[in-house]
Amino acid sequence: MEAELTPQTLHPIRGVLTKFMRMLFPVEFRIDSIVGCDAMLPFHYPLLAGEMIYLPEKVDSLGSIESALGYYFVTAAHLAARHEFGTFALKLADLPGFEARGETGVEAIDSFVASFDDPALAGALLRLCETARIDTALRLRYRGLAARVNRLNHQLIAALNPDSLSTMLVHSALDLPFASEGQAGFAQGASILFAPLREPTANIVTSAAQTGELYRWLKDLIAAARHGNTADLAREAMRLSSDLASAGGMDDQSMPGGEGSEEGEGGGEGEMMQLEVSGRKAKGGKGRMLTADEIRDLLAQGGELNPAEAGGENEGGGLYHTELTEQQAAELEQLRDQLGEIGAANHAGRFTVGRNRDAYFAYDEWDYVLGDYRHNWCRLREIELSGDGGDFFQQTLARYAEVLPQVRRHFQRIRPASYRMVRGLEDGEEIDFDRTIEARVAFRMGQAPDSRVYKARKKEARDVATLFLLDMSASTDEPIARESHGVSNPATDDWTRNWMRGQSSRPRRIIDVNKEALVIMAQALEELGDSYSIMGFSGHGRDNVEFYRIKEFNSELSDEVKSRIGSIEPKRSTRMGAALRHVREKFKDVSSRAKHVILLSDGFPQDFDYGHDRRSNAYGVQDTMVALKELEMIGVVPFCITVDRTGHDYLRQMCSANRYLVIDDIASLPRQLPKIYEQVVRW
Repeated sequence: MEAELTPQTLHPIRGVLTKFMRMLFPVEFRIDSIVGCDAMLPFHYPLLAGEMIYLPEKVDSLGSIESALGYYFVTAAHLAARHEFGTFALKLADLPGFEARGETGVEAIDSFVASFDDPALAGALLRLCETARIDTALRLRYRGLAARVNRLNHQLIAALNPDSLSTMLVHSALDLPFASEGQAGFAQGASILFAPLREPTANIVTSAAQTGELYRWLKDLIAAARHGNTADLAREAMRLSSDLASAGGMDDQSMPGGEGSEEGEGGGEGEMMQLEVSGRKAKGGKGRMLTADEIRDLLAQGGELNPAEAGGENEGGGLYHTELTEQQAAELEQLRDQLGEIGAANHAGRFTVGRNRDAYFAYDEWDYVLGDYRHNWCRLREIELSGDGGDFFQQTLARYAEVLPQVRRHFQRIRPASYRMVRGLEDGEEIDFDRTIEARVAFRMGQAPDSRVYKARKKEARDVATLFLLDMSASTDEPIARESHGVSNPATDDWTRNWMRGQSSRPRRIIDVNKEALVIMAQALEELGDSYSIMGFSGHGRDNVEFYRIKEFNSELSDEVKSRIGSIEPKRSTRMGAALRHVREKFKDVSSRAKHVILLSDGFPQDFDYGHDRRSNAYGVQDTMVALKELEMIGVVPFCITVDRTGHDYLRQMCSANRYLVIDDIASLPRQLPKIYEQVVRW
């Protein structure tokens, strides 16, 4: 326990970090954790709008508590500064070629990145450009952070492969000296393209522009590495001359051949480029300078640049063409992965992408023995069901052909809008006596009375969102007694009779009845117009909680959704707490006034490692109880339905008596669920 409380973990210092960010910037930032990663440079963090800042749960790689603390504070400041310095203020119409587009903020960023042939590489370069810009802006505004930012950048970049081209690119972005001279030309060229981002006037549009420049430059290098053509390069060498002003922001006067230079062919020390054709130096050992556009043209035609043998006056200077080794050419192809982001986090859970790119959400779990949460204890993965072609859905509609019209008629009766009293109107049905008295008092006191003294009953449309969470544990494979509740007379429908006859070889199971209930509810809610979602859960152990996506709130009852409902099958265990906590994620973009979750299960929560004693269900019950309370705290009203006749024993511990129902007759659930919904859902 002592090791868990060191400052190298995020949890103990979360409150201090939050106050620190709020001191720097006037935004109500909040902090949550990311698991599965260590300290990384800021460009690895995805560009996520919103007030939630995500940091690694634990930092081990920096060696000391002081360094880990420095990492947390500097990285938190950098991520918060994205909001302050306009990362998410981008208007796509401000970029050349996008003048007719209306996207803003994150949508504009996504659209810009998607416009490239290789969006992953473009996204990585945009984050790198923003890191260069934000670091500079942060140093300028908060001088006290400058030394910490520099120290942290040196620490983190020291852990990268020094011979990798991606490391050279990061060196250039962060304006750090590069020790190796083997590819100094590459680093120098990149530095010139990053230079505009360090100007005080740089903004997100500057980052977008330089992203395009870097992208084209790197793509040209890749093309040159693939298709070298030295003959073309020799011809081009005879005609190319000028400076790097267009690429690096330098003025003509600072470059040889400009207005302030007496020489046009390389007399300037530290400013020239060495040009080499197939390993042969230009006559006299001196090269000639190229513009960025000429470099691009040259590379596209197969030119090779080699700074390794450049010497004399030009050592270490200028933008060199780079003769890439086969390994380095492969590295350029892999830049998108080397510069990849650690994952996309969101405010409901800790969504992380590990080194193997296996995505999951990490959630706390309540340990009633410790009296505290086990932080990031469970890993939950979202899984999309494949579907059965819609057969089960259609068969269920036929089976309940007699019930469906009754349900529709019933829901049509409750669909009309209710009425609510609206006050403060200038005209209306009734006088609001309270406001009338207030107006009269104001008049007697010599003040202007408020004329809005009427009230009226206004129609109010339903504004409801309900998530049906289905237990898909192995126990739902149990058969039920043969029943005929709510089933049409087979004699009236040959197709139905034939289908039911075909089912006689396999008894109906608990999962089948639950699926039938969901089919009935889906049809009814389509009639009513309420927003709804259908999800399932199962899993095996805390590292493998499974959450099945069947229907999202924003999706229609399409053939694909109907097919997914039919493919629901029993899986493994029942770790309810993690599944309920993930429900928060599903409600994060739902704006409905009334939010509900209806949990359909057949027993108590259990898993092979759900608690200290596998023979006891107390741990799982307590964790589920806390998870249900967490939902209530964010305005989501839970209701539990179980077909377990002994359900009272544990449900009364998990929630209050008016928040659960035990169904004694399992087969009646499809008929009962619409009635339960009407009673439970308040809007």
